[in-house]
Amino acid sequence: MSELRLVPAALTVWAGVAVYLVTGRLPLTGVVLLAVVATCLLLRQPGQAALAGGASAVAVFVAAVRVARASAADLGGAVSGRVVGEPAQTVTGAWLLNLAVPGYPGELPVFLDEDPAVAAGAVVTVDVALSDSDRPGVGAVVAEGTLAGVGPPEGYRAVTAVIRERLRAAVRGELDGEHAGLIPGMVLGDTTLQSAAAEQLYVATGLSHLSAVSGANVALITTTAVLLCRALALGPREQAAAASLALVGFVLLVGTEPSVLRAAVTGLVGLAAVVNSSRMEPVHALALSVIVLLLVDSDLAVSYGFALSAAATAGIVVLSPVLAGPLGRTPMPAILARAVAVAIAADVVTMPIIALMAGEVSTVSVLANVLVAPLTAPITILGLIATALCLLPGPAGGLAVHLISPMTWWIHQVAEFCAGLPLATVSAHPAAVLLVYGWLIAAILARRWGLLLLLGAGLGLVSVDGPAAPVATDLQTVVVATVDEVDRAPPGTQVIIVTDPAGPPATRPTVTGEGMPVLFPNRDGPVTVHVDGTQRAGDGRF
Repeated sequence: MSELRLVPAALTVWAGVAVYLVTGRLPLTGVVLLAVVATCLLLRQPGQAALAGGASAVAVFVAAVRVARASAADLGGAVSGRVVGEPAQTVTGAWLLNLAVPGYPGELPVFLDEDPAVAAGAVVTVDVALSDSDRPGVGAVVAEGTLAGVGPPEGYRAVTAVIRERLRAAVRGELDGEHAGLIPGMVLGDTTLQSAAAEQLYVATGLSHLSAVSGANVALITTTAVLLCRALALGPREQAAAASLALVGFVLLVGTEPSVLRAAVTGLVGLAAVVNSSRMEPVHALALSVIVLLLVDSDLAVSYGFALSAAATAGIVVLSPVLAGPLGRTPMPAILARAVAVAIAADVVTMPIIALMAGEVSTVSVLANVLVAPLTAPITILGLIATALCLLPGPAGGLAVHLISPMTWWIHQVAEFCAGLPLATVSAHPAAVLLVYGWLIAAILARRWGLLLLLGAGLGLVSVDGPAAPVATDLQTVVVATVDEVDRAPPGTQVIIVTDPAGPPATRPTVTGEGMPVLFPNRDGPVTVHVDGTQRAGDGRF
């Protein structure tokens, strides 16, 4: 049980920072932490009481200092900062830039009316108007504005921007089709070549994690470095040094935004299971990572991305070995049994979070992930080689991209096939998801395959939260021609109808950043809005 000794402290640190950022009340946060300490003492665990209480007190204090600094920051009418990550277009047509502003302890979200066409790492100046944010976090404001000036990325970020652009150019010049955008996405986390329809397709089938820099990428790259050293008969120190160099090089290549740093740390948990499990057990490494990351970036405590990363890592480390045993005694090949165990383990712990976040889940994500699992490692490794070749003169980079293309084509075909299956995405409550997956795990451990078939046949029940709420009537509706006009809806609007028929039918409801329904009758067909805020398509797609 020694590997579990940091788990209570990690959970307490997470809970303490989250309670403080959501409520803004230090006394209430203190009550929560004191309750944890008292529980530990009642269980005769004074060491856990001291560790959990002390670590969480420090983390909450750090978060409170950051909140105070953010509140006191004078951002003024013009803000200069470095662009964190690639600009992203929202469902309303606006463009979102996340800026790292000197002296400001968090990222500043800035919404622009037009595509800023700036690279990650660029230094920009924006004329902004501030408003209160409706999301908990260190920063309490968001900004709307216009781009006033753009400077190129500086230092190593300039090199990173060139590398990313070379790979994008090779993909654009050599390949056609929606699958082409997966290459920079899976290798560098660069989704700029993916259309909105493709991104939605990957979300609906549980494959969106492939186009984000994740702990799996980091674990794969560092493990490859370790295995190469072992093949050369190098010792543990050389292996650790090679893994560290591979990690640093990869982080510098894809960027140092918080999501990448989070992936780097969680990826090291997977590496711990490969090279140093006798000294640093994976669960222990994960708990330590959570504590360190929350001290470095308090906003992670209220980030769905962080919760999904930590949960998936924990699920794979803890549950997949348990599930692999019974599955390995079935007629399926051992490698397939392990892939299924990993996919189910990741789903079990992440699906309730996704249900809480989006109100719906993918029922085909295990199937989709098992079908693409053999290709993720080759694409990542060959993609990094292709990225290096793209920096050289000649056709080598283009040839490498063509070599990867059939594999990304297969992934896109899997996504399209799975998205077309009945009930590919369903409305779900976290409790319903936990209930279904609880029975699923019980059936696997008991090797009751008949029960598994019954669960599969009745999986649609997870979408039933009771009868549909009544259809909302007498809503204040505004009709606009294109999605670019959504932001101009007057105050008091409750539903926006876009008459533009362009684009494929959506597989999930469309809403603005504030949660207002946006309907596309000429694209999606009849869609009803219900009094509980849900939307239902006439043909049952959502």
